[in-house]
Amino acid sequence: MTKQIEWEGISLVLLAEKVLYIPAYHTVVLSDWHLGKLGHFRQEGFFVPPMQLQEEFDRLTRILQRLQVQQVVFLGDLFHSTWNREWDEFLMYLQQFKEMAFILTKGNHDILSEAVLHQAPLQVVDYLALGDRIILSHEPWPDIPAHILNIVGHLHPGIQIQGRGRQVFRLPCFVLQDNVFILPAFGRWTGLQIQKDRGASRLFAIVGNGVIAMF
Repeated sequence: MTKQIEWEGISLVLLAEKVLYIPAYHTVVLSDWHLGKLGHFRQEGFFVPPMQLQEEFDRLTRILQRLQVQQVVFLGDLFHSTWNREWDEFLMYLQQFKEMAFILTKGNHDILSEAVLHQAPLQVVDYLALGDRIILSHEPWPDIPAHILNIVGHLHPGIQIQGRGRQVFRLPCFVLQDNVFILPAFGRWTGLQIQKDRGASRLFAIVGNGVIAMF
């Protein structure tokens, strides 16, 4: 299930897979995948299981197959650390989508060398503009004009819900605060930053296979 919202006439489709789709631009947006994170920990001697990369790739493939997609934008922190074999497997995965453009707006964890990045079928930028009313970036821009929607990642937003008794549920969520729209982390090993001071924010929690407006 998806949740469609409007921001100043711009349609945004929120997917339960923690992905945003912008129909007007045939664009899929995801953030903070942190590929290579478990491989990095294993290289450092930590006892963690290997990342099931094919399962990760299949998650994205299912999205790309069911939507009309011309480009995919990774909002930073695509790869967690320096090179390991998981980067090469990611590049092989991208080869099957030659008809699509892949764009990375660099994040604080995107520390692969320029030489390595330039070998990838990726356009690497600091930010990406869609028309004159949408800016995509890893972190929020300071003092962005109110008529521009800034779509960002980085924060790994989540919401905590108190259930019956002492049950507590922590769920990833999308956050719309004024003209800043924050995506949940696409990666599975990222943790959550619980949104406590909600103010005038609108929160959309991912509950199972659906997206539900909470506030």
